[in-house]
Amino acid sequence: MIKANRYFHFLWSGQTLGNLGDILYIICLITLVYNETGSVLHMALIPFAKTMSLLVSGFIAPLFIEKYKRTSLLSHTLILKTALLLCLCLLVLYGLHTAITFTLLYVLIVIISFLEGLGNPARRSLVPDLVESAELVKANSFISIANQTSMLLSWPLGSVFLVIWGEQNMLWVTFGLFVVATILTTQIKVNETENVPKQESKWKAMKEGWQLIFSSKKLTTLTVMDVLENFGHGVWIAAILYVYVETAIGKGEAWWGYINASFFAGMMIAGLVVYRFSKKMESHLGFVIMASTVCLMLLNVWFGLTSSAWIALFVSFIFGFPQMARDVSQNTLIQESYRDKQLAKVYASHGTLVYGTFGIATLLLGWFAEEFGVRETYVLVCFLFLVSFSIAFMNRKVLHSDQTRVSLEQDLV
Repeated sequence: MIKANRYFHFLWSGQTLGNLGDILYIICLITLVYNETGSVLHMALIPFAKTMSLLVSGFIAPLFIEKYKRTSLLSHTLILKTALLLCLCLLVLYGLHTAITFTLLYVLIVIISFLEGLGNPARRSLVPDLVESAELVKANSFISIANQTSMLLSWPLGSVFLVIWGEQNMLWVTFGLFVVATILTTQIKVNETENVPKQESKWKAMKEGWQLIFSSKKLTTLTVMDVLENFGHGVWIAAILYVYVETAIGKGEAWWGYINASFFAGMMIAGLVVYRFSKKMESHLGFVIMASTVCLMLLNVWFGLTSSAWIALFVSFIFGFPQMARDVSQNTLIQESYRDKQLAKVYASHGTLVYGTFGIATLLLGWFAEEFGVRETYVLVCFLFLVSFSIAFMNRKVLHSDQTRVSLEQDLV
């Protein structure tokens, strides 16, 4: 078991319920909007609005992180998010019959997503404060297992409950999940130093996360790799995968669902494996990241070139193993570099890059797949993973987890 205080369990359980609620409410809204309008564009605006809000909040989050304690920021964003979800439930109960109600719907989605983007860096930065340093790999893998389990269950369960209960009742269930998640999260306590007012510009506070990343060769290496690989992950979006299933392996919509479910199942089981071998990984995190990148490159090529639906299903399942090992290792290395508010600001800046890169990738790779073919798109992204591995190999010495940590106190000297 993880050697952690009870507040860690409040953190991961609240996060799991929140993630489950996030997916269920998006499922409800997409279905509701499509049933009301019959417009694919209106339906697509929901995930687009969510992604753009997360991107913007990543830029602004350091201002709030600097001003408030991380536990307070996380709790208050969740409370506001839950209150706005209640407004959303009441709006849907009233009915989406006019342009004004639809406008209010999208405004609420934007604000809820914005609050999510403010709270996420604070939440992620709390993990090192709640577990022993030697337990970081295990703690990160445990949280990943919980996240992947909620994602694996939420889509099929959400679809079933949607048919049984309907959109309005499902939204109220989602509201209930957020209420419980908020109660759990507000119980978290960590020792945080009081904020000392600083006479500095807002721009300086906003760019601190970027400065912390690029002043550390280890974090610069990890960030560049993450940008390249997140761009490559754009081939796994629903639109490209749908075309792949139809044209590359000659199957129908059902197999689109099978491959998605297989991917999340693989990630969940991979989390258990990483959790089991976390002790052995601790001193080899840099090697794990490099080996995982090579595996991901080869699996993308195999997946893209195969004509067998069963092989595609198998590859999508095992894809989760190197991906999970890489994500947990990277997260641990980041947490070993900074602590407290500095770590939260690093996560905010890092998240902005991830959301921005993935958003651009979905557009460019979608265009490439349409112009040159879906198989060629999977081959293309393997070169991004090759470049990522080359960068990691050239900087392999700085990726060792036993590298001297840069503490908050050292940065203040």
